[in-house]
Amino acid sequence: MIRNDLYAKYIGIDCRFWEIGENLYMLQTDYNEKLIVDGFKRYNDIELKDKIYKEVILNDIESAFQVSTYCSYKGYKHFIDAILNNGLYRIWPLEEAQIHFKDFARHGYDPVYEVDKKEIEEIWEERTPIEGFKFDTEPIVYLKRRN
Repeated sequence: MIRNDLYAKYIGIDCRFWEIGENLYMLQTDYNEKLIVDGFKRYNDIELKDKIYKEVILNDIESAFQVSTYCSYKGYKHFIDAILNNGLYRIWPLEEAQIHFKDFARHGYDPVYEVDKKEIEEIWEERTPIEGFKFDTEPIVYLKRRN
């Protein structure tokens, strides 16, 4: 799973989250029967059947951070946008990679590649603080390391 969103740690679990009111936040995570006991609810929407949610206040959130997922591909840093249905990774080269490969964003064109995981050298999440929240997590978490 590729994570590029806002996350909050609640009862030790990373949940996607967003503000729904003053000092009120919505948490969302994958379905887990044990979390239903902790007040999480199931969605009625069939497209969200594998997710659960809970409303919480600011003080309930242990830590919060922005997650962006990156990889090293052909020696250069790229942003990972998604894992496609065919299993390929959709990646966007950062500026240094665009310069090296001479593949620049132009009017109507953005450099984007679809690559197999075997072609990717490393994958990692970069986690950055969100103003107003405690930041109590590792700033970089590797999901795949070089062999």
